[in-house]
Amino acid sequence: MSIKIPSILTVAALAAACAVAVPQKASADGRTDCQKKVEKAQDHYRHEAHEHGKHSRQAQEARAKLNEAWDRCWTSTRAWYDPHRREWRTDRDWDRNYDWDHDGDRDDR
Repeated sequence: MSIKIPSILTVAALAAACAVAVPQKASADGRTDCQKKVEKAQDHYRHEAHEHGKHSRQAQEARAKLNEAWDRCWTSTRAWYDPHRREWRTDRDWDRNYDWDHDGDRDDR
């Protein structure tokens, strides 16, 4: 029984490729899940702000949940999804630079 070196190298290369591919897919799935959760939280915030005013208790609670969604994404992917720009951002600045009145209606009910 002889083991050929090219066979060993082929198996090792294949194993290394599989090990590298798995974390990338998990990361992509994590971003997809985060994006969906952020979009859902953003829609909820918009609804509450429209129905009750952006300074209402309901809107503030929805805004807090949106911040929590961003924080969870940041913790798992070191990025956050900006639903207005439809892009991932890598600076943890959503609490300072996020345009809460993106539609420009200045809804201050």
